[in-house]
Amino acid sequence: MNYKHGEIHTRLYNVWSMMKQRIFNPKASGYKNYGGRGITICNEWLEFIPFRDWSLDNGYAEGLQIHRENNGNYEPDSCRWVTRTENLRHTRKTITMEIANEIRDLYKTGLYTQQELADKYNMDQQSISLIINNKIWKREN
Repeated sequence: MNYKHGEIHTRLYNVWSMMKQRIFNPKASGYKNYGGRGITICNEWLEFIPFRDWSLDNGYAEGLQIHRENNGNYEPDSCRWVTRTENLRHTRKTITMEIANEIRDLYKTGLYTQQELADKYNMDQQSISLIINNKIWKREN
């Protein structure tokens, strides 16, 4: 491929690339929750430059994450840029203390990696780590 835009090593390019992986690559860890359940990317965003231009015109800043409405596709009308905390509030599965404890208990069995739990609960691995280490949803003993 010929990357004339020179932005292949930028964070925004990585966000775009990972979005495409979740939709099109059955081997990607998040595929089952995205492409595997029928979520698509609009034709315009199949190319990086239109996605970059939309992002810069719609609030993209370093540290923000793309938020897609849960049942929407990756397209301008269904997406916006939000903080990680705000994005976690909008996961399909609401995390409760019961679910946080379930995650901890499953991890303690040694049968699941953090990434496998992240996939199972439709969360990112960092959030699973925070739950397991009682940084969020602290288990009361």
